[in-house]
Amino acid sequence: MKSVFTVTEKDLYDALIDTRYDLHVTDIADVSRAEAYLKKLYGKDVKVAGGEAYAEGSDSLFKPRYSDGDLIHVMRRLTGEGGCPWDRAQTHESIRKNAIEEAYELCDAIDAGDVDGMREETGDILLQALFHCDMAERAGEFDRLDVVDELVRKLVTRHTHIFGEDKADNEAEALDRWEEAKAKEKHSETLESKLARIPDTFPALLKTQKTVKKLKEAGLELDVPEADVKDVLIAACGALKSGADLEPDLIKEVNALSSVFFSGKIKKLSELK
Repeated sequence: MKSVFTVTEKDLYDALIDTRYDLHVTDIADVSRAEAYLKKLYGKDVKVAGGEAYAEGSDSLFKPRYSDGDLIHVMRRLTGEGGCPWDRAQTHESIRKNAIEEAYELCDAIDAGDVDGMREETGDILLQALFHCDMAERAGEFDRLDVVDELVRKLVTRHTHIFGEDKADNEAEALDRWEEAKAKEKHSETLESKLARIPDTFPALLKTQKTVKKLKEAGLELDVPEADVKDVLIAACGALKSGADLEPDLIKEVNALSSVFFSGKIKKLSELK
């Protein structure tokens, strides 16, 4: 006998519905909204009668609309016994670059205002997250539920102005509350420990921007002439001409800047040798 999931309309829109199973919705007040949502979930018309609706689920892999449950089911099939040889052979390390590439492709779609592309690339990023969860579960490291638990806990504990007693009247104050809560969680009230958490795997320019911003907050004087982007490009080309490998070399230099600043050897950027 197929399982039936029962939910009130009030909870329907927030519930994680697995459309492989039948759904019984009760206490429906907004008929048109409920019918539209159920059609989006199941890919077919579901009529409301007497304040209730029944939607018949399907575990077929060929149906008009898929759900979260289908995604997890397909992933387990691909990586399980008798699944896809390529998927089963992957490791965290072997697909590491995929997460970076998919993130860049999403950014490209956002910059282009390509909504269809954004939908597709967001799905590709979701796949990477689910892939790592699946591999970790098979290795006994963690599973999808652990990831969700940690994520929700982070959202709650860092929004102290929503779920706690702190106040934030604007975007800047909200960001301050987030950073304060994050510092407490990470036990990293010092600037040095915050800088240590900026990954060397960041693109060099992004790491430089984040590092210099934090050093400036700590008192580093940026007493150098202003430059536009063309000046930066010319300087980069000059470094390339001299044989520099820009990505690792820039990361090395910005890490060195942090070290000499905290050693007290320099207070101004112009003092950097």
